[in-house]
Amino acid sequence: MSVRLRYWIAGAFLALLVLAVGGALYLRWWDRYVEVGLGKWAVAEVSRRTGGTYQLILGDLDFRPLAGSLSFDSAVTVTDTAANRKRAAPLPILNARATGCQLSGVGVLSLLLQKHFNARHMGCGSVTASVQLLLVAAVVADKDTEPTRAPDERPAPPLGISHFRIANVSFPTLVFSLRRPIPRGQSYLSLERARLTAELMEYDPTAPLGQRAGSSKGVRLDASGFLLRPDTVSEFAIGGIDIGLSDSTLRLDSVVYRLRVPDSVWAKAQRRRTDRIMFGFDSLVGRGLDYRKFVRAGEFNVRVLELNGARLDVLSDKRLPPNPPSRHSIPQVAAQSTSPALRLDTLILHDAQIVYQEHKPKRDRPGKLTFGKLEASMANVHIPSQGAPLEIDVSTRLMNAGLLTAHATVPLDAADFEFKLKGKLGTMPAMMLNEFLEHTEPMVLKGGTIDSMNFSINTSKGVAKTTLVPYYHDLAIDFKGGGVGGFLKAGLIEFAANKFKVRATNPEGAGKPPRKATTTRTYDPMKAWLAYLWLCLRDPMMKTIIK
Repeated sequence: MSVRLRYWIAGAFLALLVLAVGGALYLRWWDRYVEVGLGKWAVAEVSRRTGGTYQLILGDLDFRPLAGSLSFDSAVTVTDTAANRKRAAPLPILNARATGCQLSGVGVLSLLLQKHFNARHMGCGSVTASVQLLLVAAVVADKDTEPTRAPDERPAPPLGISHFRIANVSFPTLVFSLRRPIPRGQSYLSLERARLTAELMEYDPTAPLGQRAGSSKGVRLDASGFLLRPDTVSEFAIGGIDIGLSDSTLRLDSVVYRLRVPDSVWAKAQRRRTDRIMFGFDSLVGRGLDYRKFVRAGEFNVRVLELNGARLDVLSDKRLPPNPPSRHSIPQVAAQSTSPALRLDTLILHDAQIVYQEHKPKRDRPGKLTFGKLEASMANVHIPSQGAPLEIDVSTRLMNAGLLTAHATVPLDAADFEFKLKGKLGTMPAMMLNEFLEHTEPMVLKGGTIDSMNFSINTSKGVAKTTLVPYYHDLAIDFKGGGVGGFLKAGLIEFAANKFKVRATNPEGAGKPPRKATTTRTYDPMKAWLAYLWLCLRDPMMKTIIK
């Protein structure tokens, strides 16, 4: 090998060595530049987007360009309560912590040449978050110190990066809790075992304040161990949750709302007459949920809710002191309110059950009415009303026996109480109603069969016209607790009589038309509208039974 060639090779080797060392030093400088720049930008961006209310404390970033990874040990978010008070609409108090976070598959060339931050995956070992909602009315904002914002201001992008994109996000261990003040203490919600995933998340750091900066696809939250305590004596427990934020879906499994104390303890704690309500369902499936409106404004917008295996248990304890007389709101009043807005296009119930119990004073047991195998659909549940009437279709088994079907139409934008109801009760033994009557009324049914019962109620401007046609045979009634006097005192009939006879059969002979009754009743706002509905049916029913 000639001397000249050896010098040329040595020079080339030296140039390559200098280039390699220079490149390594540049990469080291550049990855440190990225680490510091992104860290400072993330902290400043959280503060800027929330007006200084939320402060991000970020652990040191470790950017490894050759491996295409970016990691940080921890990220903690705390709330500056002083800054929050200066806001016209204070944000919830947030405390959150994420540990063991890493972004992998970072596109180094895309970051270096195109100023785009692309990563294949982001994940954290654990994430915990607690939120404390505020009573906004109790927080007075200082208008002089309210931070001013320029909606058209475009911030400088961090390190010149104009776009962030992460193809896959996974938080496999998420613990979340939320507290909200109530008149007597606070309500509490917790998720103990949750997992949050997303198929795509993007962020535009140049978006002005007041405009949407981020977007996502395929966001899902599934969890178990959900607990909600809305007050001091009751709780919700949910076996499983699956929330699709991107596809606007919701699924809840094994839901139970119950008392945390026995009925007797609950009754002693009530100062006035209050219904004890418990319910549950096997599953709830929702489609077309607008989560953004719910989070931002508390509005509930859903296209379809489907409940399977729902169970409702209501106890009306008449032994408790009665409430002072008060006016009851009709559906039209509730539907014409403006806040919070509710839009439920369709509600479907499958295989549901309703149990109503009424415990009268000086009675050992409550009377019980059961509506089993209930199938129902409701359409146009809109608050405020959007013009379309509320439509309700129900099919159920009264006392788990007689098939009861009904259709109701309620124009929610009417000026007064107005609705139409039409229904039919099928064949059932009359004595099955004694499970309710013998514990609540001065009468029991000694025998007879209800063949069918057709009824319709048309209510306009607060006045109901009811038509009822019952078909039955061999009906026998035993009066107790004062006979006719007790019957009258109970309010089962409103006309005076010393003696009367029960019409045992209707129609009373072959070829004879059945006796039917038509009554009118004016709505009394001092009575609940469900009680008013019962009175509308009770009046013509007694007229057809009593001779």
